[in-house]
Amino acid sequence: MIEISIIIPIYNAEEHLERCVYSAMKQTEKNIEIILIDDGSGDRSLEICQKLKNQDNRIKVLHQINAGVSAARNLGIQIAKGKYIGFVDSDDWIDCEMYELMLREAKKADADIVMCDARTVYEDGKIQADTITQLLGNQILKKSDFTPSLLLEMVGSAWRCIYKNNRYNEKRQKNNVLLFPLGVKFSEDRIFNLYAFGQANKISYIKEAFYNRYINKKSAVHRFHKDYFEAYKVAKDGIEQAIQYAWGDDAKLQNAYLGQFIGGAMGAICNYYYKTSPLTATEKKNMVKRLCEDMQLRTAIENYGANRKSQWILDRKYSLLIAYARLANWKHRR
Repeated sequence: MIEISIIIPIYNAEEHLERCVYSAMKQTEKNIEIILIDDGSGDRSLEICQKLKNQDNRIKVLHQINAGVSAARNLGIQIAKGKYIGFVDSDDWIDCEMYELMLREAKKADADIVMCDARTVYEDGKIQADTITQLLGNQILKKSDFTPSLLLEMVGSAWRCIYKNNRYNEKRQKNNVLLFPLGVKFSEDRIFNLYAFGQANKISYIKEAFYNRYINKKSAVHRFHKDYFEAYKVAKDGIEQAIQYAWGDDAKLQNAYLGQFIGGAMGAICNYYYKTSPLTATEKKNMVKRLCEDMQLRTAIENYGANRKSQWILDRKYSLLIAYARLANWKHRR
């Protein structure tokens, strides 16, 4: 019986792909399958996948025309045979005992989801802890245990979790919602997890880092996205639908998410001022002005209960937001 299906979506990942897959192959839990989905790569990724498949009969390789990370993960979910499913991004790697320890916890706690901590590893060797700050130790959580702030902190990433497979979960079989949203560029993990957490009977958290998330100059967090805020608004629609479906009319949760959405608008402004941004100074200023005039953002700020100072900044003091973006990017590059 396959215990864990490890799904790895791949797009132009030749530089770090072998490190990623080898970390899966070296798992101390041996009853695994490793599903590599090449998402229309233009480099040697597919060739590397085939080479690795020849080294380990637990590896399956699939290829699809480029459709994005969500579509690639969904393809893996649909063929996964393991009792549990885990996701690893192709730039990252996992500790060799990760899935053995998480599976042990899943069985012990009878949990639908198990989550661990992670390390963020930067290109220059700097390592930063990625932990759930509101939990001081290992916890077994039920739906009623979540505060809005704790839920929003925990649902941000899928790669630090294992999930009971759809085929072994009657509730998910009935509702068929444990799939990643298509047509969403940002927050696809958050949307997925809001549904998954909302339908889980138990979620177990292990306060120990097993997952290594690699950040370099090519990572998405460093890339300029001209349509960042528009894509973020699309994600907002998906998140609000997930909250409504899986968590009901929870006004506190909905309001807490508005705070995150407003924070995302600040992220969009920082994006305009990335070092990799091709925009001219005038174009950047106009993009900030357009964002500040966006009615969806202004409504969110009003509903969130922002004070007059916030409205004043939106109306007149774009320069303050621009200064913030420049300072944030300067600190990030140091």
